[in-house]
Amino acid sequence: MIARDLRAALLVPLLVVGSCHSARIAPSASNSLPPGARERVLRAGDLALYAVEWTGSGTPIVLLHGLGGNAATWAGLVRQLPGRHVIAIDLPGHGMSPMPSSWDIARLARDIVAAVRARWPGAHIWVGHSWGGKLAVAAAATDSDGTRGLILVDAVPASPYRIGDPAGVVESLFAGELDPWPSLDSALVSVRHLPQFTPWTAEVELAFRRAVAVQRDGRVIPLLSRAKGIAILQSLATDLTQSAAAIRSPVLVLSAPHSFFEQAQHVLFPTADFVSLAGNHWLQISNVRGVSSAVLTWLSARRL
Repeated sequence: MIARDLRAALLVPLLVVGSCHSARIAPSASNSLPPGARERVLRAGDLALYAVEWTGSGTPIVLLHGLGGNAATWAGLVRQLPGRHVIAIDLPGHGMSPMPSSWDIARLARDIVAAVRARWPGAHIWVGHSWGGKLAVAAAATDSDGTRGLILVDAVPASPYRIGDPAGVVESLFAGELDPWPSLDSALVSVRHLPQFTPWTAEVELAFRRAVAVQRDGRVIPLLSRAKGIAILQSLATDLTQSAAAIRSPVLVLSAPHSFFEQAQHVLFPTADFVSLAGNHWLQISNVRGVSSAVLTWLSARRL
């Protein structure tokens, strides 16, 4: 994969309008909560993760965000899933959750599954976006007895995905949110037009606030760093083809236009349900209505 091609694929113009082995929790991110949600701390052994829970009925839906995101990234989508039990996790090194000792995807997935099972035993529906989609595949395979469904939102495929210039991709994809800002107001003005925050809404602003630390002098420090981004992109080369093949539950694949990931997903999940949606790579933000409609239709059809 040529780095500039990947950047072009993820930055498609919008077509719609409007494991962790430290128990120490990162204290610097904003823990503001979306309306109707509760903060949870998940623990399994010495693992500690923050999560946001919306109580409701049905099989719990567990949401895993992509690189640079956090639990609040999903708030707009969850608002369109009324009455469902939803858990959105701050993945290690994101939001309120501490850094992991390793970015190994299989290891992170095992830790996440153990933490989720400890708090919510039983069945789960795993949902993942981008990097979180690859984690969701590993989690669904690990949670084989409990997995009732898997939803991939323009997700990086489980097969090896190698990026020739991860540093260049990080600089391009996240330009505008890698360096400190002198104030929160300047930060909000700087990021509100970036593709990953468009269209800008109250929920999107909340997700951004959860992704930064405000210092005593007013400076705003992004939790996303170049080193973290490079390490996570490099981890995408992990081969989880066997994990994908082991999943027996229904699978829904949502893809953005011109996605480089869709063809690989057809190979990995030939019997999955595929839906192409208008928007950019961050579909759960750029096309909330389209994603929620596809998810609700699929959950109803699959009786989940």
